[in-house]
Amino acid sequence: MTLSCPAVPLDSPLLTSKSQTEIDDELVALEERMRALRMRRNSLSLISSIPPELLGTIFVHHAQQTQLLHSPDNSDILSWIIVGHICHQWREVALGTPELWATPFLNSSQATDEMLTRSKMAPLIVRVGWQYRMDSIQKALMHTERLQVVSLVFLHGDAAGRHCVMEFINKLSSCSAPKLQSLTLEVGDEQTPRIAIPISFPAPNLCNLQIKHCDLSWASSALTGLTVLDIKKLSSECLPTLAELISALRRMPALHTLALEDALPTLSPNTASLPRAPCAMNVQLFHLKQLRLTAKILEVANVLTCIESTTPEVRLVCRASSENPGQEWDLSLPIISHTLVNCFKGTRDKSRQVPRSMQLSSPSNCIRLRYSTVPKPSSWAREKSRLDLNLSAECSVILDFDFPVEMRRTILSDLRRIVPLGSIEAMYFDFVFNCWDGFWADILGRGGARNLAYMQLRGTEQALEELLKSLRSRKHSVSRSVGGRSQQGPFFSPALSHLVLHDLEFNPSILTWARPSDLLDVLIDRVNEGRGLDHLEIASTLGIFARDVQLLREVVADVSWDEYESDEEFDLTQYSTEEEEEEEEEEEEEEEEDFIDYDFYSDGYSS
Repeated sequence: MTLSCPAVPLDSPLLTSKSQTEIDDELVALEERMRALRMRRNSLSLISSIPPELLGTIFVHHAQQTQLLHSPDNSDILSWIIVGHICHQWREVALGTPELWATPFLNSSQATDEMLTRSKMAPLIVRVGWQYRMDSIQKALMHTERLQVVSLVFLHGDAAGRHCVMEFINKLSSCSAPKLQSLTLEVGDEQTPRIAIPISFPAPNLCNLQIKHCDLSWASSALTGLTVLDIKKLSSECLPTLAELISALRRMPALHTLALEDALPTLSPNTASLPRAPCAMNVQLFHLKQLRLTAKILEVANVLTCIESTTPEVRLVCRASSENPGQEWDLSLPIISHTLVNCFKGTRDKSRQVPRSMQLSSPSNCIRLRYSTVPKPSSWAREKSRLDLNLSAECSVILDFDFPVEMRRTILSDLRRIVPLGSIEAMYFDFVFNCWDGFWADILGRGGARNLAYMQLRGTEQALEELLKSLRSRKHSVSRSVGGRSQQGPFFSPALSHLVLHDLEFNPSILTWARPSDLLDVLIDRVNEGRGLDHLEIASTLGIFARDVQLLREVVADVSWDEYESDEEFDLTQYSTEEEEEEEEEEEEEEEEDFIDYDFYSDGYSS
């Protein structure tokens, strides 16, 4: 019997392909159906009930917050785009919200093109970071009628950036920018040829102008109606006269931030007195919230005499000329003091403000004073290893004095003439300059600021020595006298309850006043006077050991110590010779005998 196979049609592959195509079409239809069902199901959820307009507003807020966290050239600045990947509805809302795309990413030409297209006619925000494509910047700046915020910062002599800014400025001088509200320009450095803002500047809604290493005419229409004016490093030929500056400020009645760095009217080096204009010639800036002036101290004082305001935040960076710094200081001090008195006056709807905390530091060897109306600013004590130098955190007044070293004592001794210290409750000291006999009395007065409750010290051994001398009692004293004399005058800082010693060094030598035993003695003095400490903190400090802290805890209820000890003592005891060990034992016996000579726990008097 012979078996035979059925005949296979010649067109069988075609039939199979057709069947597969039909099945594929059915699968596509099913997938489309499932997608439609999912969309219908999602539309029934509560979040889908949010109106598209409100959802778009939420997306814009999220994008703006993301942009605040990253620099303009960081790709993470676009991480907000993930909102368009959640669902079809969110994607449609994102694509239909032009404001979402109004901050072009200038690192990519393709991204810039796409975002400019999607932003439609929304106001543009153009910010340049460290990395960028020049063609992307130029494309964005072409939309002059849409520009709202422009920030062009080109450093290190970028010739292409300078040319781009010149083209932009030239275009603005002839083409109106009706939506432009904020303009920031910084091009090159002092050696770079300057770019000048023209007198005719058709940007009627401009309210924020910040320029550095750029020039402008003080008659420019750009200096009209501003709320923020920040000018740094003008060339000498563009510095204003006092009349030109006052005239420009009068055209900005709503100004709330004024920052001028090396952009003030100059005075003759031989100036012996400051000109006083009639009060009617002064400019009144009742809305001013921040005032920052950086120049020679006489130039700063000269401008302060013509400005009437009660601004709550002031920063003055004052330099001395090489002619006569003492005379400059004497001329300027009353004017600076008057300005700060107005600073702490308060406003009509608030009670009078007073300085309640002070910080003294010495960055770059200058003297920096900071005052705040907050009793203990959290930003100042957040990191105990260093005093926080964030200049904008919880601060009312910052004063920088860059004067010759020989003027340091005069400046520090005049602190009480600048701001009354009677209301100060907390003080932070971080300085490296040398002190002198009576240092703390000269700075804080004989009473040491009567309301001072908190003191944090980080500085030199001399500063610690002088502090311990000042903390001695004027009676009932167990501590050493100075030059055979006991403490005289009012009790130093009678309200002091919290003392922080950081990054200091105690010296075991009997020739100094910076011994742990001296700290113990003066704290006993305060207990005997009924002015004992409640808290003592010692951190990153050399020369103090567990036995010292144990004694301190018998005098102060709360002593915090990080057990930071120098390795030097460990190395010396580990590798010392027998003779050295014998000498150390003799010294310890002598110290014990000296210790017994004082009856610390009787009536407070030394035996």
